[in-house]
Amino acid sequence: MMKNNEILLLLLVILIAVAIYFFTTKTSGTLGSNTGEKSNFAIEDTASISKIFIVDAKGKNVTLTKEDKVWLVDEKYVVRPDNIRLLMKTFSRIDVRSPVPKSAFNNVVTQIATNATKVEIYQGKDKPSKTYYIGGSTSDHQGTYMLLETEGVKSSAPFIMYIPGDRGYLTTRFFIEPEQWRDAVVFRYLPKEIKSIEINYFESPKESFVINNNNEIFQLSKIGSTEVIPVDTAVLNEYVNRYRKIYYEMIDVESPREKIDSIIASPPFISIEVKDLSGGENKIVIYHMPNFRTIIDDSTGEEFVYDVDRMYGYLNNELFTYIQFATFDNITLPKKYFTNK
Repeated sequence: MMKNNEILLLLLVILIAVAIYFFTTKTSGTLGSNTGEKSNFAIEDTASISKIFIVDAKGKNVTLTKEDKVWLVDEKYVVRPDNIRLLMKTFSRIDVRSPVPKSAFNNVVTQIATNATKVEIYQGKDKPSKTYYIGGSTSDHQGTYMLLETEGVKSSAPFIMYIPGDRGYLTTRFFIEPEQWRDAVVFRYLPKEIKSIEINYFESPKESFVINNNNEIFQLSKIGSTEVIPVDTAVLNEYVNRYRKIYYEMIDVESPREKIDSIIASPPFISIEVKDLSGGENKIVIYHMPNFRTIIDDSTGEEFVYDVDRMYGYLNNELFTYIQFATFDNITLPKKYFTNK
């Protein structure tokens, strides 16, 4: 029979072996690296990212590509700067909040397998350096279920991800509507790039005008006339300078197509068309927005007929947007503003 001290020594050896096993399996490599789990979602060098492909479970997708340091949506439109900045911040700071609890593991894996948004991140190569599979949010909406794939191999387990210091879940940052990624620019011109500016005021046609660039000298005329109207040159030049930064507020993604078509077919309020010297042009047709908020005119005590803050803007016959008076009041000035007549 084994003596007591021999039994104690054997138990001690077993305990030390168990401790060494758990220590080595828990501390070597990144979290879960010995079991096929991948948790290194973050990308330290976001400047090296060259393409991002986002696709939902239904196959709807969008591609963001960087060309000469400019991000494009589907190789057509410039990406909205604040959106791409938020995405790069997400890539660089994303971290594991915790593993998925055993009680929720199977449900989370099933949900990611059937309804995830897939995000492929490329860093100058033909194959993605990392691929995210993004599921839903945790019950407190402060974490997001995600699974990582690197070098074509998926992780064996998802994790709950978050951005330290930020509140909210991450799924909504990876939207797949190309229109939502577009820069909100309507007009962005240097004066030397502009060939003409034509503004039609359909409710007061006499105030409509056109500005033409005649050998780098801007001249004001009535629409359809070649007769130059005498104006203060400094005032006219300052006005043309306002076309450097004109943006819409947001795209209307909620209204049904029937409503949008009805508005477009109604009498417009204003149209503004800018042609540039390289042959391009941008045109926005503006429509009144009903006074949905029932704002009262303090001077009369009655409701305004139209919204006093916003209008509809139909850009280049393709994009239906909301625009603000606060922005467009700067360029929707009557002809008499320049002539004082």
